[in-house]
Amino acid sequence: MENWQLLEKTGINLRGKKNGIIKIVCPKCSHLRKKKNDPCLSVNIDEGTYNCWNDGCEFHGKVYHQPKKENYVLPPKRLEKLEKETIEYFENHRKISNNTLLRFKITDSVEWMPAAGKEIPVICFNYFRNDILINTKYRGKNKDFKLIKNAELIFYNLDAIKDQKECIICEGEIDCLALYEAGFYNVVSVPNGASRGAQKLEYLDNCWQYFEDKEKIILMTDGDEPGIALRDELARRLGKEKCLKINYPKDCKDANEILIKHGKEALSTLVNSAIEFPIEGVLTIGEDLIEDIYKFWEQGYPAGKKVGIQGLDELISFQEGQFTMITGIPGSGKSEFLDYILAADIINNGNRWGICSFENQPSSLHATKIMQKLSGKSFAFRHNSEDRMSQAQFERVLVKAHDHVTFVNIHKVDTTMKGILEKAYELVKRKGITRFIIDPWNYIEHNRPNGMSETEYVSVCLTELKVFCIKTDCHVFLVAHPTKLKKENGKYEIATLYSISGSAHFFNKTDNGISIYRDAETNEVVVYVQKVRFDWNGKLGSCAFTLNKETRQYEPNPF
Repeated sequence: MENWQLLEKTGINLRGKKNGIIKIVCPKCSHLRKKKNDPCLSVNIDEGTYNCWNDGCEFHGKVYHQPKKENYVLPPKRLEKLEKETIEYFENHRKISNNTLLRFKITDSVEWMPAAGKEIPVICFNYFRNDILINTKYRGKNKDFKLIKNAELIFYNLDAIKDQKECIICEGEIDCLALYEAGFYNVVSVPNGASRGAQKLEYLDNCWQYFEDKEKIILMTDGDEPGIALRDELARRLGKEKCLKINYPKDCKDANEILIKHGKEALSTLVNSAIEFPIEGVLTIGEDLIEDIYKFWEQGYPAGKKVGIQGLDELISFQEGQFTMITGIPGSGKSEFLDYILAADIINNGNRWGICSFENQPSSLHATKIMQKLSGKSFAFRHNSEDRMSQAQFERVLVKAHDHVTFVNIHKVDTTMKGILEKAYELVKRKGITRFIIDPWNYIEHNRPNGMSETEYVSVCLTELKVFCIKTDCHVFLVAHPTKLKKENGKYEIATLYSISGSAHFFNKTDNGISIYRDAETNEVVVYVQKVRFDWNGKLGSCAFTLNKETRQYEPNPF
């Protein structure tokens, strides 16, 4: 059964959907709730997962689609000795020697063929894997072909590329033999040629593991339109970065034609002159980058934006397409100081921010904290009522916060790094954010694959984050807690990016690094800029502030 069928068996109404991600009512709890039509159940049909976000509802899980196991048949062994006529056909018409025919275990037989509509003499191209006969292609006169019905589709000559770092893929068995004649032994052929339109490469599905270790793959499919389409699909699936292609001479479209018309040496030369695929996304200096290079020469490097905070502006600016790590011991005010940066940036630069915060919950409460930073006034009643924002200030700052800040609802989204970034991409598109906060790393749902070390996992996640920054020209602030730090004279040591649990990649991969330290006795908050990747964006150093407990504003401290 397919995933959608298994999901519907659990009582989930997919409304006719068979793939994708949807949100619908929960069959277990929605009918018991005040908002009966609230789409509280998230369903990923492709992955077979479902989860209700309502408190107290335990309806979540995964269905497991078991792929249908093919009951492949094995072909009968055709071990008949090659007839003299067959040997002469290959030698005279295909330039293929008897030694090569023996090497590839080619045999003769008599078989009923579809085009002929009767039993006729055929050549048997036998497909082996681990020396076991898996399939046979019968070839009669006038290109009358057929494979064994219900046998597994695999590449021809598959055993020849085991433990090889390079291989050649061609489009026909005879091309495979021709390349062997020219001295290339690590050659395979697709079993059923090329077709126009969509390429269904079942044989690659069955044999992909054989190409995982390849450093170079020469694609020598036919030079006609279907052959080129097959070549390009193979390159897409195997990886263009390790594939090469052939430019055929005008009078030939495959390997055997070259062997027949130009000989072994010409075929060898053509293979050895295979060229790389152009890699998408590569930029040339003289064509693609020249305008920006001239701009840098005339106007200088593209410095980031200062947020308008005295002391901090002298140390760092935040450039689009980068990300900044922020750390500090618990209670040091990492999130609150980041709110201060956010507010200053909105006031001075007008940037729009997206926030995915796990600790600053509920988001409505977090919004009031941001409103305090935007207004310079306290939101709630404190000791001095004059420090509280007025009704008019409240309404003005509420509009500004609404226009410039959007929260990710952590109860409604996939909270893995992938899921968070998918929502961030959506916020870029729909809300125009240029800044995004993830606070903190430790609360992200980390589904580390079996066999992957924590260091490798952190590297993968931070690479995904950096790709998001580059693609969207957005600056991300990632907050992370350090491991337990030592105390000296009753005070914790200052956290560094290397103090973050998990990996040194938190220092290596970030563009900027900031550590926040609050002295509990003096209430002084010191901001340490510990990394700036590009010197035109800032420098290492520190600046100090005092947090006004009434207004919740940071006031610069002169050193």
